Amino acid sequence: MLKRFIAAAALLLLIHTGAVAQTMRFTTNVGSFDMVLNPTHDANLQPLVDNIVAYVGLGKYGFSAVNRAADGNPGTADDFVLQMGSFLGFPRVPELWAANLGTQSIDPLKPVTTDANGDGQVDFSTLSNTRGTVSLALQSGNPNSGTSSFFVNLGDNSFLDSQGFVPFAQIDNMAPIDQIMQLAQRDVSGVIGQQGNLALTDVPLASDGEIVVVTAVQVLDPTFSFTGPIANALAAQANNTSAAAAAALMAAEQSSSSDSSSAALMSEEPPAASLPPATSGGSIQVAVPEPTAALLGLLGAFGALAAVRKR
Repeated sequence: MLKRFIAAAALLLLIHTGAVAQTMRFTTNVGSFDMVLNPTHDANLQPLVDNIVAYVGLGKYGFSAVNRAADGNPGTADDFVLQMGSFLGFPRVPELWAANLGTQSIDPLKPVTTDANGDGQVDFSTLSNTRGTVSLALQSGNPNSGTSSFFVNLGDNSFLDSQGFVPFAQIDNMAPIDQIMQLAQRDVSGVIGQQGNLALTDVPLASDGEIVVVTAVQVLDPTFSFTGPIANALAAQANNTSAAAAAALMAAEQSSSSDSSSAALMSEEPPAASLPPATSGGSIQVAVPEPTAALLGLLGAFGALAAVRKR
C-alpha cells in the first residue's frame, strides 16, 4: 500500500515538473505562434525545455522584443532565423528602444549545460536545425552559454548542428513566423555605436513602425505546471550566485593583501548571445492554474500517513 502511494505521488510530481511535451503559444502584436516543446520526448532535452519554461513562468518574456529577422531576398526561400528573448521591448520606437538597450536586457538564469565534459561538443545526438525548429542562441564556441535568447530556424540551417545549437522545440505552423519575416526592418545598430551588430541590424517593425513584442505566453495544456522548472531554475541561480559571491570575496581578500595602492573588483558581462552569419521584456498571461493546493495536499497526506504508521 505504501509503495503504491509513493509511486502515485512520484508520478504526480513528474507530471507537475513539466517532464512531458507541452505547447506554448507566444502572442505578439502582429500575431501568435505555437511552440511544441520537446516534440521527440527526448530526455536529453529536458534541461533546455525546463529552461524556457522557467523563463515563461517567471514572466521574463513579458513584453520582450523580437529583435532579429535575418532574411535574404524577398520571399521566404532563403530566410535564416527569427530571434527573440534577449531584450525587453520598451519604448517601442526603434531608435529609442535601441538607445536604452543597456538597461533592457532580460535578466538571465543560469546557462543550460549541454556539454558536461567541456570538450566543446554537445553530449548527445540532437535534432537538426531545420525549418521550424527552435534553439537557444549561444556565445561563439560555447555550447553551455544558452540562456534566454532563442531563435526559430527559417530554412535548412543544419550547418549549425556542429556548433552546439540544440533544437529543443518545433513550430508546426510557420505562417505567423513568415509573416513577421515579411515586415519592414530597421538597422538600429549604429544608435549604440555598434554598427553591424547582428542582434540589431534586422529589427522587424509592425505596421505602426514600432518594434514587434511578445505580449503574452499561454500554455495550451491546462494540467501543466511551472512549479518544477521554476524551483530548479531558482535553486541553480542561487547556487550560481553563492559561488560567484565566494569567488568575489576570495578575489577581494587577495587584492587587499597585495602591495597595490588601490584595487577594485570588476565584473565583466559576457558577450551578447549570437548566431553566425547565414552564409558560413505587457505582462505575461499564463492560462494554467498552479498545483499549489495539490502539492500541499500531497505533502499533508505523507504527513498523515507517517503519523498513522507511528501509532
